[in-house]
Amino acid sequence: MTDQQNIFEIERLEDLRYTAMLSQDVEALDVLLHNRLLHVHSTGNQHTKGAYLNGLKNREWVYQQIDRFDQNIVLQSDTALVFNHLLLRLELKGQRMQLHNQALSVWIREKGAWQLIAMHSGLEPSEPR
Repeated sequence: MTDQQNIFEIERLEDLRYTAMLSQDVEALDVLLHNRLLHVHSTGNQHTKGAYLNGLKNREWVYQQIDRFDQNIVLQSDTALVFNHLLLRLELKGQRMQLHNQALSVWIREKGAWQLIAMHSGLEPSEPR
């Protein structure tokens, strides 16, 4: 695959991942997420793959809307870094929240397949840069 083909594939997988998050499709996420996933939320909470999927399954957090913009994908061999700005609306343990985050998703390719191994998000700065 060329770099451009790999970038298109990462874009496709990111679309699938966010669609699965919104629909709470744990089975689809199970395929997309690496077994060593570490997901760091803007709250500082961290989840492994199992904990993240269980949280979705148990409706500890329910994503209602996820808007992504200013996406930038940096490809380096079998690693892809995906930078995004996010607007999220969700319920966290029954409490409605709206977050403006910056996110970094790290995808790795092993045995010809891409999987998300790390996700880190942080709140957008409150003051202009």
